Order: sequence, then structure tokens, then C-alpha cells
Amino acid sequence: MSTLQLHATAARVVEQCLSNQKNLSIRRIVEGVCQAATDKERKAVFAIVCQVLKYKEPVSTIIANSGINPSALKGKKSSIYLVLIYELLFGKGFKSAPSQLRNLVIPHKTRLTAELAKLKIKRRAVKNEDLIPEHIRNAVVLPRFARVNTLVTTMDQCLKDLAKNGYELIEYEDGMDLSKLKLTMVKDPHIPSLLVLPPNSDFHNHELLLKGHIILQDKASCFPAFILNPPKNATVIDGCAAPGNKTSQLSMIMNNTGTIHAFDKDSARLQTLIKLTGRSGCKNITPKRMSFLDVDPNDKMYAGVEYILLDPSCSGSGITRRLDHLLIQSDTATAEEEELDENGGIVSGEARIKALADFQVEVLMHAFKFKKVKKVAYSTCSKHREENEGVVERVLALQSDFKLVKNVFPEWKRRGVDGFEEVIRTLPEEDNCIGFFVALFERK
Repeated sequence: MSTLQLHATAARVVEQCLSNQKNLSIRRIVEGVCQAATDKERKAVFAIVCQVLKYKEPVSTIIANSGINPSALKGKKSSIYLVLIYELLFGKGFKSAPSQLRNLVIPHKTRLTAELAKLKIKRRAVKNEDLIPEHIRNAVVLPRFARVNTLVTTMDQCLKDLAKNGYELIEYEDGMDLSKLKLTMVKDPHIPSLLVLPPNSDFHNHELLLKGHIILQDKASCFPAFILNPPKNATVIDGCAAPGNKTSQLSMIMNNTGTIHAFDKDSARLQTLIKLTGRSGCKNITPKRMSFLDVDPNDKMYAGVEYILLDPSCSGSGITRRLDHLLIQSDTATAEEEELDENGGIVSGEARIKALADFQVEVLMHAFKFKKVKKVAYSTCSKHREENEGVVERVLALQSDFKLVKNVFPEWKRRGVDGFEEVIRTLPEEDNCIGFFVALFERK
């Protein structure tokens, strides 16, 4: 990829990030634009785009004050100006860039540099970094979590493999700032198979991921299967299974024994599940393209179901992408980023949240109809009470066969709101993982 292509491609990605009608992650947008690029080239584009978006506000202010013809900034050209002026003022420069790009901004260099100096004085910025908006500078940065898949490897072997990539294992300490890890890793103190790695760790094309030795899965997303903890040879339903992170975790917990019926009504998402669980060495999963609500509890095939995991569609309001503070958010999203795409979107609006809560109640009540089921794990990546404690309240009032498990996961101290001590919550700002909610029901 030439310098011209690098900056032009970065500009295309920036343009899509700023419109972002599908609310994709930056990484997904880069992958879409750079399909023919090498992994090294994609990383270079990704790095430039992230920096341009960080400095978008001061760069835009400088452009506005510089007297550059506004008509030249309309449409797609505005993104190339953002990229080039970022490089000129804050980046590595672009001496190697072709003249057709340099000529867009070089005539304005003196004025742009002067406007940068004036802006720093006005905002009392000592360093260029001080011009980055506070909500970006102080954004929650989450570590990268990798669940070691003990169906195909061991924790010790995985640690050795990561050590070859320069990662050093250090001991976890209470109060450790996991967002500040740099080429170090720690074993998670709560989930035995989970490793915590630096936020900027990129494993999307790593051999360990492609061979199924690790699964990129947020810590909170590991809670439902860990808490449900079905024994070996159990019969389990994963009612809202795709893309399969939790399903593969169930398979690992059960050591590939028993049966897991995995349901999803979307064929594309189900294919993702089949691919992920296949490369993870899961052999006890039966994927089915259908809605869990259409599964007949009286069907002989499911007569022996004892454990059900439900992670139904939710508002996704607890999702904190590693770089979502750089993006313009819209009202809907697909949240398709490794461990974050299991709930199908980020939504808002009271009516929509109520509709989701009604659906979540319906799904839970359906799970309670399976005659031999012993435990049901319910989870969302929502921060809204209506989808969490509110749903729990409603299903407890609607039936008398199931109750909440008391003292579930006592090692985790953050519990529900309004006195709901039996349920679990996570907060990105304090727990170094996405916002999540888990409740475990058991038959009385």
C-alpha cells in the first residue's frame, strides 16, 4: 500500500466512522474498507484512523479558524483534510506523501501552525495531547480478555505461546489497574480460564485465535456459563446462542460431554456459531436454526434438559467498545465486535426497552416450562433496571416453581440495585469489563 493509498484509505475509514450508520466498530470498518490489504497495512490504517478521531475536535477547530475554503471541505474531501492536517500538526508528517496530497495542505501550513499555537494558548494546553477532548482523554479503557480453551490446549501451554510473543506473566494484585498493562498479562482472579492482556492487544488474526486455543470474550460475558456450571454429561440448552462464545464455554465446562442444544433463528449468525465452535474443538453442540420460543418443552428430544442459558436480545447499553468514545453513536447498532455481538445491537428509547423487557420475560417464562430443568441463567449486557432486576421481579411474580439462587458467585461483590443481593452486576468504570447483569434461577 503506497503512502497515497494509506492516507486515502484512512480518509475513507474516517468518513465511514463519522457517518457510521450501522454503528460498526472502528476495527470492523477498517476490515471492510481494507479487504485486499495485508495485516500490516490494516494495522497502519487503524493506527492513523484512531489518532485522527482522537484529534478530530481540535483539528476541526483549527480548520475553521484557518480560512481554508469551506467548499473544499464538503463531502468526502473533508475526511482527507482531517487526515492530512492531523499528520501535519500532530502526527509523523507526510514528507513521503505524493505531491497531490501535500499540495492540499502545504499552502496553508503557516496559518494552520499559527492556529494550533493560538488554540493551545486559549485552552492553556501545555502539550498537544491536552487538546484532546476530556471525554476521550478520560474514557474508560478496557483490557483485552482471552479465554483459554482447555478443550484443545492448556493454560500452561497458552502462557508459553504468549511468552513467545513477548507477553510476561505477572501476579494479580488487588486494585491493579488492568487498563495499564503493557506487554504483560495476568490470570483473572475470578474466571480460572481467563487471561487479562493489554487493551491494545490485537489477536484478530493471531494463530492462537484461528486455531481455537483462545476465544476473545469479555470477562463479564464469561459469568453466565461459569455460574450455571452444568456438570459433565448434562443436557443443556443455549437459547440465544450465536455467535457461540458462551456456547463454547459451556462445552469446555462440560469437557465435551453431554449435549448442548444451541438455538438461533438467524442463519448467518448460526453459521458464525458453527465456525467458532468448530475451530474450538466442541463436539457436544447441536446447532439448530430456530427461535428458542418455538422449541416445544414437551418434545421428547428436550425432555432431559436440565440447564438453560439465556442471553436474549437486549438494549446493549452496558457495552463499552474499546474505542467507542471516538465514534459518533446512532440510535441502533450491531455491536459486532468479537465478544460483544451476542445481543444484536445497542438500542435506546423507553418504548423499545419496554418491548425488549417483555420479550425477555417471555423467553424466561418459556424456559421454566421444561419439566426437568434445574437451573436457568439469565443475562444481559444492559444497564437498565427494566431489563434486569425488573425482568427478574416480573418472572418471580408470574410463577412459583423457580426462585433466585442465593449467594451466587460470592467472590463477586457488586450485586443488583434496589436490594437485589442475589443477582450480579458489573460496571465498566470500576470492574474493567463491559456492563453486565446475571441472575441464576433454580427449581424450588
